[in-house]
Amino acid sequence: MSRATSATIHLGALRSNLERLRQLASPAQVMAVVKADGYGHGLERVARVLDRADAFGVACIADGQRLRATGIRQRIVVLSGIDEAADIAEMHRLGLESVVHHASQIEWLAADADPRPLKVWLKIDTGMHRLGFAPADAAQAYRRLHALQNVDADIGLMTHFANADVAGGERESLAAFEAAASGLPGERSLSNSAALL
Repeated sequence: MSRATSATIHLGALRSNLERLRQLASPAQVMAVVKADGYGHGLERVARVLDRADAFGVACIADGQRLRATGIRQRIVVLSGIDEAADIAEMHRLGLESVVHHASQIEWLAADADPRPLKVWLKIDTGMHRLGFAPADAAQAYRRLHALQNVDADIGLMTHFANADVAGGERESLAAFEAAASGLPGERSLSNSAALL
């Protein structure tokens, strides 16, 4: 016999959590990652509650479309980036920012004829091994992006900590990121909630 399961989402608690993280991160900005349908809480509903976030991180362009349709005006960073060359036009239309984690994405940007600069974030793999350029390849990828006229000159740099849930576990990823990003200008996006706490 199955039993009905229900979950109660306390939106006020989400808002309170954001404010606590903003205090801990100050003076840095905070990007609220709302992928996986707001981690199962409802993408649009969660984004409206987290309206004080400086930016939103989403998994794919479709999530960016949903947030823009809801009226979200903050920066939206597509964490998977473009999946094919045709995605670039939609990124421009919606004013989305793209993570670049693979050489094919650089090739698609290089071949794109639209002269408008797209804001991009170069992802460096510092141990998660999910997405990103190896630390040894990061500077070359950065140079290739920086040479493109249709890429905003202010290229962001980001990583995903592999072990942030373990006390001190982010240190190895942070050291790898700092070494790979050394001498490269741009905004940095590093700490998830666990690492920040």
